[in-house]
Amino acid sequence: MNPVELRAARLGRMTRAVALEPTDRTPVMAWIDAWAATYRQGSMARLSTDPLYANQLILETVADFPEFDMIEVAAALPRSVAAATLSRVKVAGKELPEGSLWQVDEQEHITDEDYDRILQMGWTAWKFEYYGRVLGFTPQDFEELGKLGAIIGQRTFEAGIPTLSDVFPNIPLDPLAGGRSMAKFMTDLYRMPDKLKEVMDVMITDTIEEMRGMIRMIKPFSVMMAVARGSSAFLSPRLWNKFVWPYLLQLSHAAAEEGVFVNLHLDGDWNRDMERFREMPKGKCIWACDNGSDIFKLKTALDGHMAIKGDVPPALLALGTPDDVHAYCTRLIREIGPTGFILAPGCTMPQNAKVENVRAMVQAATGC
Repeated sequence: MNPVELRAARLGRMTRAVALEPTDRTPVMAWIDAWAATYRQGSMARLSTDPLYANQLILETVADFPEFDMIEVAAALPRSVAAATLSRVKVAGKELPEGSLWQVDEQEHITDEDYDRILQMGWTAWKFEYYGRVLGFTPQDFEELGKLGAIIGQRTFEAGIPTLSDVFPNIPLDPLAGGRSMAKFMTDLYRMPDKLKEVMDVMITDTIEEMRGMIRMIKPFSVMMAVARGSSAFLSPRLWNKFVWPYLLQLSHAAAEEGVFVNLHLDGDWNRDMERFREMPKGKCIWACDNGSDIFKLKTALDGHMAIKGDVPPALLALGTPDDVHAYCTRLIREIGPTGFILAPGCTMPQNAKVENVRAMVQAATGC
């Protein structure tokens, strides 16, 4: 197949899987940004700071694994991680030695006064002021990233490989927890719950408006809603039902209204609240399981309602044998599939995944 035909075939397979329709085989994909540097023996420092170089390594890696139906993203995203967590991010070649994966440096930057300023200014205006004041992002930085994103999108399109996620809205809790620091934020949930609810209501209105605009401009396959601090393991049912679920539900329905799929990147343990996700649009969502939740329980809870993606353990890909990987992937395909399932590593491909284990994962899905 030429790249156009290959991309169409890959998109068709993924679309049918998310829509809970039969596919010719189980789709297989991965988030391979850091692993691409390992596989291609490239520079982690350069990959972390040069989006075009990161895209080059990713596309070269996918060329050696043509069975992949999608990649999560087309470049490494340390700056996006910083923006999403309202935290500075350390990268190789600067704060960290060459070969190191980027790390979120969570510190207390948001103050009580910032909550009042969000209410006064609105979330979007406050956020961009914070980006400059705390993270050092300038308007020129965002303009340059936009230009690079267009180049990366075109290169990836021409290579025939679709991306799963190109728009990244957050529920209010996660960026606040990152910028405030987890310990302080957890205290705030008990100390000033009504004010936090008021702040989050302002944030979600701006976030949905921004997300809708991005969807209409970019027309992505899906939007990624990555939630970690809002998982069931972090919060009591009372707090989770007040500060997580309403906002996740609003974002998901708004994205589905715009005609795109919802990629729920749910790190951690969500076992307690799995069945609540039947309130989300049927056949429009992907639960990306990171091996922190019980994927087999997830299948029971959401069978026939939501596609499931995952959840080959990163430790297995890094430390296991090809036979172990193949056996686990075969079990996933048999018990979580055949419809509504996408085989992938839990969360992302680990930086130290063995090549033979990645091939074993692919072979389980494709037979090749």
